[in-house]
Amino acid sequence: MLHLTRIVFFIKQHHKQLQKKWKSLPLLLLFPIILIALFFYIVSSILLPDEDETIQVGLVDLDKSEETTMLVDVIDNSSLLGSYIHITHFTGPEAERAVKDGTISAYIAFPEQFTNDLYTGKSVEIPIVGNADRPVESYVIKELVESMTRYIASAQASILTINEYAKQLPISDKKRQEILLDQFNEFMIYTLSAKGKIFNEREVTNLTTSNPAHYYALAGWFVLTTIWFFGIFTLLGDDEGTSMWNRMRLYNVTFLQRMISRLAVTFGYGMLLAMSGFILYIKLTKTEFYLIDFGRITLLVTIYSLLFLTGMAISDLLFRSKKMTLFIQGIFTGLVLFISGAFIPSLYFPEKVQTVLPYLFSAQAFDQLTKVAMEGRMFAEYGILILLGLVHFAVLVVLSIWKERVQEWQQ
Repeated sequence: MLHLTRIVFFIKQHHKQLQKKWKSLPLLLLFPIILIALFFYIVSSILLPDEDETIQVGLVDLDKSEETTMLVDVIDNSSLLGSYIHITHFTGPEAERAVKDGTISAYIAFPEQFTNDLYTGKSVEIPIVGNADRPVESYVIKELVESMTRYIASAQASILTINEYAKQLPISDKKRQEILLDQFNEFMIYTLSAKGKIFNEREVTNLTTSNPAHYYALAGWFVLTTIWFFGIFTLLGDDEGTSMWNRMRLYNVTFLQRMISRLAVTFGYGMLLAMSGFILYIKLTKTEFYLIDFGRITLLVTIYSLLFLTGMAISDLLFRSKKMTLFIQGIFTGLVLFISGAFIPSLYFPEKVQTVLPYLFSAQAFDQLTKVAMEGRMFAEYGILILLGLVHFAVLVVLSIWKERVQEWQQ
C-alpha cells in the first residue's frame, strides 16, 4: 500500500509540476495578502470600540431597602471601574428605554426582597439585561456581575453566621439589624476595593480589544497560511486522464501513494511560506520570541496544516468532478477559517457554539497559537489535535482503499 520509491518518484513529479506553473505563484502569494489586509482593516474598524469610549451601565434598585439604596448611591457617585465602566442609577422603565436607544450597554437590577433574602439565607440572583447590538460589552458586564455574586455569596455566609449568634444574645431586633447593616457595609467596601482585579483579569484575557494590532496580525497570518496551503494543493491537482491512470495502476500505483506525495509537496512549500510569514509577524509586532517558542509554533502549524490538508485530500477522493471538488474544498476552507475565530473572534459566537469549539481542529489550533504567541504561555496542548490528526489519516486511508475497489469493480 505504501511504497516509498513510488512516493518519492511522484514527489519529484509534483515538484516539477509546480515549477511549470511558476507564473501563477506570484498571484497566489501576493493577492491573498492584499485581500486579507483590507478585510481585517474593515473588521477591526467595525468590531473594536473606541479606546476613549467608556462602557455605560445602568443600575436599577427594585428592593428600595436602606442597604441597596446606600449601595446604589455609592456606585452612582463613584464609577465602579474608573474610566473603563461607568455605572448610572436608573428606574426600571428608564433603564429599558436606555437599552433600546443604545445609551447604555446593559443594566443590572437589584431584585425585590434582595436584602431580606441576603439576611435569611435564600439564593440571591442579580438579573442582567444586555444590549443585543453590543455583545462584547454585555459579556464584560456579565463577567463583572458574576464576580460580584461570588463576593455576595461570601458576605451572605458571614451575615447568616452573625445573625444566628445575634439572635441568641439579649439584644433588641433593632440592634441586631444595625449589626447586620454594619456587616453589609463591610461587604460593600470589600467588593468596591476588588474592582481593579475584576477588570484587569478580563483585560488580559480579552486579546481582541486589549491588543488588537497583534491579534489581527496573527489572525491575518493564520488566514494567509491556510490560503497558501489551499492554493498549492489546488495547483498540484491531477491532470492525468482515465487512460493514463489505468496505465499507472498496472504498475501497482495506488490513490494513497499519489495523495501522500501531493500532500508532502504541498506541506513542504506551505510550511516554508508559513514560517517565513511568522518571522515577518515577529519582526513587525516586535514580539520577544525564543527558539523554544518558535518550536512550539512550528509544531502547532505542522499539526494544523496536516489536518487541513488531509481534509482537502478526503474531499478530493469523494468527488469525481473537478469543479465540484474545488467548490467543496472552497467551502471547507471557508468553514475552517470562520470556525477558527481568525475572521470573527470566538467571543462573538453563541455560548453553545463556544462549548464545541475546543473539539474543532482549526479553533483549537488558533487558540493555542494565540496563547503561545500573544500570552507568552510556556506550553501548548497538542492532545486533541494529534487525536484528530490520527482520525483524519485513518479516514483518508479507508477512503483511498474504497476508491481503489470501486475503480476495480467498475472495470
